[in-house]
Parts: sequence; structure tokens; C-alpha cells
Amino acid sequence: MKYEIRRAGTISYTRQIYNDLLSGLKDKKMVFPEIFQDYEKYHEVVNTGRLFRAKLIEDWIDRDSSILDVGIGDGVVAEYFSKKLNSTVSGLDISEIACRKAKEKGIDSRVRDINYGLHLQNDEIYDYLLLMEVIEHTVQPEKVVKDAIKHAKKGVIVTIPNSGYFRWRIHLLRGYTPRQSYTHLHFWSIKDFEIWCALLGISIKSFKTILPPFLKPLKNLFAWQQCWLLNSDANRP
Repeated sequence: MKYEIRRAGTISYTRQIYNDLLSGLKDKKMVFPEIFQDYEKYHEVVNTGRLFRAKLIEDWIDRDSSILDVGIGDGVVAEYFSKKLNSTVSGLDISEIACRKAKEKGIDSRVRDINYGLHLQNDEIYDYLLLMEVIEHTVQPEKVVKDAIKHAKKGVIVTIPNSGYFRWRIHLLRGYTPRQSYTHLHFWSIKDFEIWCALLGISIKSFKTILPPFLKPLKNLFAWQQCWLLNSDANRP
């Protein structure tokens, strides 16, 4: 497996660590973020298209590829890959509002509840399936990832928060559960995800995160983002 630490500006990242440290220690309210009754309400107010993740993993994706973006959200990431890599991108999302936003950007999107699997037809095969900030929201993430692997020719890309990040550890030390998002059902540190994949028989091809080089040995503590490229069945050794 290839590990790649994307270089981050030492000064800017040190400032982020300092701010997260203060937030973890001094936040007196410790409210639960993003409490919504359903994902229609969620997508009315939450912007899901953050391009820094797309730019972090874009060199894993070949040009002119077919991509299924699972949990497409507002379609910003799908639109980016469509234009930047000339990819054919379609998407799934549990929210009609999210699918409408994606369609407004020209991305074919379908409403689908993937909590218990992707429910794709046998002949629905793509070069890549994207699961970006998705599996932590699902009831059975192992089913979702295994389904994705069956329908990808070149690989499955998973991005999730790193629950081993020191800010969440501070929350625990203060007696609170980590305040990542109230919509998260599952939590993985970088080490956890490696173990999880091994137990499920999932092969990892590559890993990326953003850190200054001097923090590379401590990525499980100081990297707040984790990105994984998983083997598809076609590429399984």
C-alpha cells in the first residue's frame, strides 16, 4: 500500500492545530452540530461541495473515466471531475434536494437510500466509485463499500474524518463524545480503517492526507482527513 502525505504549509497548518487546540479546550457550549430531522432539511442548509478533497485525490482518477459519485450532495465535486478530467459522472443521494442541485449543474443524479447497500444492477459498472464523506452516515458501511468494490473497474475512493485527530481526543478527555457531526453513525481513526478493511478482506491500494512533513509519523494524531483508494474486484491480486 502506498502512503502519501500531501505537503501542507507548516505555518498555516500550525495555526490550524493551535486553533483546534483552543477550540477543543475552551468551547464551553459543546453543542451538537447539524441536528436535522431528515436529509432534505440537511441539504437545504449544508454545502457539501468542498473541493480540497477532490483536489487531494484527483490524481488517482484517470482522464475520460466513468464515475459514480455516491452521496453526490450538491454536485460540486462531480462537476469538478467532469470538467477537470473530462469524466462521465453520475450520482446517487438520499435527498431529492441534493439530486436537484446536482442536476442543475448538469450531473445525472438519482435518489437512492444506500444505508443498507447501493442496490445497483449487475451491469452497472464504472471505472471509479466515490464515497466521499459518506460511509460514516450509513447504517451498514461495510455493505456499502463491498457493493462499491463489485461495481468498480479501477477502484473505490473513500474519504472520511480521522476520529483519532487530537481535537476529538480532547473532547473525550473533557467527558464529551466528539462533536464531528450529529449525522455520523460510525467513526474510524486511520488505524481503525486499516483494521476494518483487513477484517472485511478489502485491499487498500493507497492512502493520502494533508500534513506538514515533520508530522508524518504522527498522522493518526494530527491528520484530520483520511483518503483511501481501495482495490476493485477487477484489480484484486
